[in-house]
Amino acid sequence: MITINQELYFEDIRAGDPIPSREYGPLTIVDTVRWAGLQENTQHLHYDRDHVRQRNGLPTFIASGAYRQALLIRMLTDWMGPRGWLRKISVRHTYSTFEGDMMKFSGRVAETSSDPSDSWLICDLDGKNPAGQQILTGRCTLILPRRKTENDNALGER
Repeated sequence: MITINQELYFEDIRAGDPIPSREYGPLTIVDTVRWAGLQENTQHLHYDRDHVRQRNGLPTFIASGAYRQALLIRMLTDWMGPRGWLRKISVRHTYSTFEGDMMKFSGRVAETSSDPSDSWLICDLDGKNPAGQQILTGRCTLILPRRKTENDNALGER
């Protein structure tokens, strides 16, 4: 298994390999206010406890989906390193993240390219809260660098 801060190459990855999980949080009002400000999102859901209790019947404010997705992408980019590339991502938010919640994101390689000229892999993604409830699911396509061979160096390719 490849861990964070190791150079990651396509040749080292197999379908079924896990992506090292990452945990973020606990969610604070500072996190949600900063993110709401960045997005110019004035929805009370992301910072006003009293409002969401009275109007939405929620116990407290919630994280924006974009914030959680950014943390999920951080997990991916930390794993694949600076030479990897996130080609495509699709995320479905399934449950809210509330003030005080930790968020644990994980993934697994579902498929890898069999074409030697294209080093893509498809990963299934998952997010859970402390109670083990799924907060999001997703799928992404990553491009990883390949190891150089002697032939590549001799031909000046790649």
